[in-house]
Formats: sequence, C-alpha cells, structure tokens
Amino acid sequence: MKRILFPVLAAVALFAACEKTILPEDASYDQRNVVLRHFFYYDGVTMDTNKVFLLGNSEVRFQDIEVVFGQYYFTDHLDDTLTPNFKDTVNPYVFDPVAASLTYNTEARLYRLSKGVYSGTHHFRMGLDSTANATAPSALAEKHTLRHPGLYRGENEGYNILYIKGLYKDVNDTTVAAPDKPFVYRVSNNLMKMDWFKSMSFNVVPNRDVNINIVWDIEKLLLGTDPLLVDDLDVDPSNPIAAGLWPSIKANMEASYEIQL
Repeated sequence: MKRILFPVLAAVALFAACEKTILPEDASYDQRNVVLRHFFYYDGVTMDTNKVFLLGNSEVRFQDIEVVFGQYYFTDHLDDTLTPNFKDTVNPYVFDPVAASLTYNTEARLYRLSKGVYSGTHHFRMGLDSTANATAPSALAEKHTLRHPGLYRGENEGYNILYIKGLYKDVNDTTVAAPDKPFVYRVSNNLMKMDWFKSMSFNVVPNRDVNINIVWDIEKLLLGTDPLLVDDLDVDPSNPIAAGLWPSIKANMEASYEIQL
C-alpha cells in the first residue's frame, strides 16, 4: 500500500445548549431548523455511491465523503448576534457538532431558531472546538453523526474534519471490470478550520426548515490527486510539512464549496 502522512501533489484539496456536555438530553436533530443541504456533484453529475468517475488516471467509486461542522451563530442586519456565539466569552456554550455525508445524511442540521422574521447572516464553521475534538465517540449518543466510520482518529488525535473513502482501479487496466482497490483521504481537525457565512432574509415557522443550499463540486475538491499515485493520504499537523499545505487545501475547498444564492 502506498501510504504517506501528507500530500505531495501540488493542488491537493483535503481540507443549542448551555450544557457542559456536547449533546444535551433535550436536544434533537429533528428540532434543528437551520439546515445545510448538500448537493454532491462530480464533473457536473450528481453523485451517489454507485457511480464511477475519473480521478487522475484512476476510475473511482466513492463510498463516503464527510465534512464536520462545529459552530453556528446568526447576526442581524445591525451585526448584533442573536444566538449564542463561540466568540462570546461572557456567555460561552458548547455547540453540538454535526457531519454531512454522501452516504448517511447530506443535510447538516445546525441550530434551532425561534419563530419569527429574520434578516441577517448565518455563520457556520467547518471544524471542532477543543472540547468536541477531545470527546470520544463512545460519549456521544448512539446515532450521533460524529460516530460515522472514519471520522474519529483515535485517543488524543480527535476527529477528521474531512474524510473521503472509496475504491479505485487503473483506467488502463482491462483485467478489472470495476474499481476494487481501497483509497482513503483524511484531513485532521487539528489542522483545518474554515468559517463560512450566508446573508438572507426569511421567516421561521413551525415544521419548516430554513435551508441553506450547498453545491459541492468534489472534482474541484480533489484537483491534483490520484489514488493510483497515493491511495492513503493523511493530512495532519504532526508532520510539519503538512502545515505548509494549508493554502492549497483552503483554495480547493473554497473553489469546490459553493453556497447558493
């Protein structure tokens, strides 16, 4: 197996409660009406786990793509914060993180806003705070999205903010009918955090979500990678060279992750 601890390709892209626990007893994913709705695309085609795509000189089938969110707050048109905010040290709180996944749940439910009329900006973050990153999956609810396979790196290592798993084959290999060799790409939460925002006006009414639509172009995200060259990729700050890759990781993520108007 070809295994490295950091990418060597030029343009690799791998990038509400006041309780003291991550998942308060009265919290429910179904209650969260601020929702990131992800639409996964590759080369202009809607993705699923059965389709085969071309990545470098490899044919690939994606088994899962995950990204983790660890913060949300809302500011009104006067830039006043209407919800708890990690930056608020007077009234700190713990955000219950959530992962969006190609396989399990393309929607990421962030927060529950009360009924009313809103005009302002949603702020959300890819990446976990230190408390969430240090919490083992065994301490989370059984169906918590951070328990998805591949997200937890292990004790004292925290979680992956980005996790991609699939199968590949050499595009020129005619002896194999379909991708059959495993590949996995990981980006440690200890390396990568990204803040996003979306301004909008909307009403919050019972039993209806506030949707923020995301088109995620995975071809742009993985620009420059090829499982035929590297099939086990771990981007982690434990290797000092990995820190220098942040500009390319950030650039590819920004190019691939589009918040719709």
